[in-house]
Amino acid sequence: MDMDDDFIGEIEFDLSPEQADLVSRAIGVASNLRSDDDFIQVNPLIAIMGWWKAHRPELQSRSSPEMTLVEACREFLLAHEAERRAK
Repeated sequence: MDMDDDFIGEIEFDLSPEQADLVSRAIGVASNLRSDDDFIQVNPLIAIMGWWKAHRPELQSRSSPEMTLVEACREFLLAHEAERRAK
């Protein structure tokens, strides 16, 4: 999965197709969240990582960047899908 970020340039992650799908779904959910913060629509991946750091600090680890990305996206999806079901 290739990503282009204005701040740090191009980033490449070596993800399996299943991991890439999970990350893509999380980005889609983040992009569609209604928020007063326009940043989440502009750069949803960074917003997801910020959410993960703020809401799941106990899950932070020193694993590979790919595993960190996948875990953050998985937790983000779980939390936001649970919120959507509760409404």
